[in-house]
Amino acid sequence: MVYCSARCRAFEWSRANRQFSSAITVGDFENVRETIKQFAARMNRVVVGYALIGSHPISKVARQIGDSTFPPKDRKTKRMPDQSGRTSVRDTPYYSFSPWFEGPRVPVKGKYGLMVVFEGEARLYYSGSDVDVRKAFPAVDFYDEKTGQRYTLKGEVIPPKAPKPPKPATERKKRKPATAIGRQPEREASAERVPELVPATAAQRAPDAELVALVKKLEEEQARQTKERTELLATIDRERALRLDLEQKLRLAKSMPKPPAKDDSSSRLQAAENRALDQKLREVEQSVGQLQARAMEQEQKIGKLEAERDDLAKERTALAGQIRKLEDERKEQVTKAERDRTELAARLPEVERQGDELAAKPAHQAAPAATAAPAATAATAATAATAATAASAVAAVTATADEGTDSTPPTSPTGIRIPSLVYGKLPPISSPKTGPPSLGILGQNHRPPIRGSANKKHKRR
Repeated sequence: MVYCSARCRAFEWSRANRQFSSAITVGDFENVRETIKQFAARMNRVVVGYALIGSHPISKVARQIGDSTFPPKDRKTKRMPDQSGRTSVRDTPYYSFSPWFEGPRVPVKGKYGLMVVFEGEARLYYSGSDVDVRKAFPAVDFYDEKTGQRYTLKGEVIPPKAPKPPKPATERKKRKPATAIGRQPEREASAERVPELVPATAAQRAPDAELVALVKKLEEEQARQTKERTELLATIDRERALRLDLEQKLRLAKSMPKPPAKDDSSSRLQAAENRALDQKLREVEQSVGQLQARAMEQEQKIGKLEAERDDLAKERTALAGQIRKLEDERKEQVTKAERDRTELAARLPEVERQGDELAAKPAHQAAPAATAAPAATAATAATAATAATAASAVAAVTATADEGTDSTPPTSPTGIRIPSLVYGKLPPISSPKTGPPSLGILGQNHRPPIRGSANKKHKRR
């Protein structure tokens, strides 16, 4: 391609390789919007606007000027297009979030601290979190919030623009009258105009009158131009004198020694303290949020424990009712046992007497009596059976009460020995069929004798 000049070449290269700010849209800051929405949902409040806090990429300059807030608080700044696509300049100290989202304008990409404005309040609150801004505007600069001095990304100071000098007062130009050349409309007819029907002498003198009027107008124009020129020369003289005065003042200022540099150590120390306090405030707010989350978890746990406690109380009440029921049954059983024991104790003398009587009869008399009287009455047999049963029960009770006091086992009124009433279950007695009693592990080597044909084979061996 052929370029007309180096400036034209630079312009074309810039358009082909530069990323223009006009190509940045609100969709490039969707992550910022989501972060603010999550914070608003966590705080359960409506967020109206937000601001970003960032520091200069050069650490030396960052220590000197401190953090910068975007947008600036004390001056008007350009904003991104709104819902209607209109770009405006406002001095609101925050970007709009509700009812419509406004993208931030920051000088560099990176992490920025997030501050929000809640509905019904005008103060900015630090959220305790950072956002990642992925698009930047080169026209935006870092600045010192105390002095308002702006700095470039290289750390250079941007000098403030000098105020424009006031325009000199000039006299308003008068409108030039229209020249009387050619046919004039009827409404502009004057006394000097030659009528259509005039005498010959008047027609001959008409051109002289027009020339006189033209000469007069030229003289007036010449005088006006002379006056304007005189005023313009006077204004130039005044400006020249003012310029000479300013040059003289500049020479005097350059010749004077420079004042010693101002010691800004105190301001730097104050800025460092402010940053430390801000950092501590962020940490405290973050810890408060964590403590609130832990408090909510503890409240949930306490609710669960209270529910479990209520369930345990219900179970305990049910178990207490069952225990009372069992105690009542036990008391009834004890009462019944005591009553039976009392009845048996009351019948014991009669049973002992009958037993003594039966024991006193000789055996040879008891047998014939039983043989000779086969047709005894049912009442007598029942009485004898009842007596025998009562005697056995009394003997069992007596043996149970006095167990271990007498080694001689008791006998029934008939003389039959009942060892199981006293000694309980006796060990088995060995016999030729069952063999010796089992000794457990120690008796495994004792084999029982072999019977039948196997015994014969054993004998042959």
